[in-house]
Amino acid sequence: MASIKDRLYKQATKDRVPLTGAFELSPLCNFNCKMCYVRRNAEEAEREGGVRPLEFWLDAARQAKEAGTIFPLLTGGETFLYPHIRELYEAMCEMGMQVSINSNASCITEEILQWLKKTPPTRINITLYGGSNESYGRLCGDPHGFDKVRRGVELLAENGIRFQFNCSLTPDNAADLEKMSDFANEYGLGLRLATYMFPPVRRTGQSGNYEGRFTPEEAAYYQVLNDWRQLPPERFAVLARNARHFTELTPEILAEAAAKPPREMGCLSGRCSYWVDWQGNLSGCGMMDIPKISLKDYTLKEAWQKVVDWTEQLRYSPVCANCVNRSVCFSCAAMVHNETGSFDGRPVYLCEKAKYAAKYYKEFLEKLPEDVLASVPES
Repeated sequence: MASIKDRLYKQATKDRVPLTGAFELSPLCNFNCKMCYVRRNAEEAEREGGVRPLEFWLDAARQAKEAGTIFPLLTGGETFLYPHIRELYEAMCEMGMQVSINSNASCITEEILQWLKKTPPTRINITLYGGSNESYGRLCGDPHGFDKVRRGVELLAENGIRFQFNCSLTPDNAADLEKMSDFANEYGLGLRLATYMFPPVRRTGQSGNYEGRFTPEEAAYYQVLNDWRQLPPERFAVLARNARHFTELTPEILAEAAAKPPREMGCLSGRCSYWVDWQGNLSGCGMMDIPKISLKDYTLKEAWQKVVDWTEQLRYSPVCANCVNRSVCFSCAAMVHNETGSFDGRPVYLCEKAKYAAKYYKEFLEKLPEDVLASVPES
């Protein structure tokens, strides 16, 4: 049976109510991760207009509440570095919103814990970038990063603040995957892993492949390896057997798919979810800034409607929409756009990743015990 929250999202999607939105308070961060699409240093941020003042975000929050937002997310950069985070957070809680926060956990202090404890967030989403100081040095530029993160996490756990672990896996921290999983397990949690890194178009203006992320084969391998380590064997067997349906893409298959209708947006972006970037522009998705509607020129409700209208008209990549491998390959409009520079292109990186994932699922499937395989029906 669907939860109340699930039913809220379903109804909001149907009615195009902006139920959830991310407020990207600042591009400033104490880490300098190679794949980040947001980060600026202080001088760069000033050249691009500077961080929005507290009054801007308070007004945006009030307008968001009036428009129907219940589940806002505060994000960055590093969220806790925004100088007015406490005032904004407490005001949004007083408005009755259920606030979540993104953080790298390294800036969480005793002082921050004291005001978080008064009205705990719905959840703090902690992104891990390694399981050692060495990995944090390579990827984030902070050779003491993991020690800082561990201390922040300990403070949250000791004070009963709910959190979860996410992980952006890259060549710079892949060797720490087991360490990161073990670290999450110390707190009774799993590790939500992303092995696919979006081309950081918002930062570089360049679509397509970039240095610093996995090859498609590496991204697929670590995806399958993480599923193998974390999922119950029966669940892994279902995924692996589904991957056996992968079909090699020939020119004829691609041409047939391209000749069919393109695809509508399938996610919550522009349907019940939005993103306000640190410069005060509203869009549907934080991974791309199309469309980008300034809240200086429009109310949040007006900007939301423009995003809704744009989303309704968007169609993308008939090759993806009609691909024979849709059941084993996930792609979205933002991925297609960031990989190819348009909404009509074919994201070859993702095609290759799906091919290798099918290969590795097959290899790991053969390692499962016979009794597990017998308990899972063929798909």
